[in-house]
Amino acid sequence: MKKIKLHKGKKYSICSCGLSKTLSFCDNEHRDYNDKNGTNYKSVKVIAEETVSIDVNSSTWNIK
Repeated sequence: MKKIKLHKGKKYSICSCGLSKTLSFCDNEHRDYNDKNGTNYKSVKVIAEETVSIDVNSSTWNIK
C-alpha cells in the first residue's frame, strides 16, 4: 500500500498493471504490455475534489 497526496482540481492516473516505474502513478508501461500480451490494462483516472492524502493499493503491484 502506498500513501499519496492528491491536490484539489488536479487529474491523476493511478497504475493498475503494476509495471509502472513510478508506482503508484501510471507511466503508460501498460500500453506495450497490452499489445504484446493481449491484455487490456488501463490507468485509473482520479480528479481530487479537495486536497487529501489517500492510501492506494493494487493486487498487481509488487511492493516490498
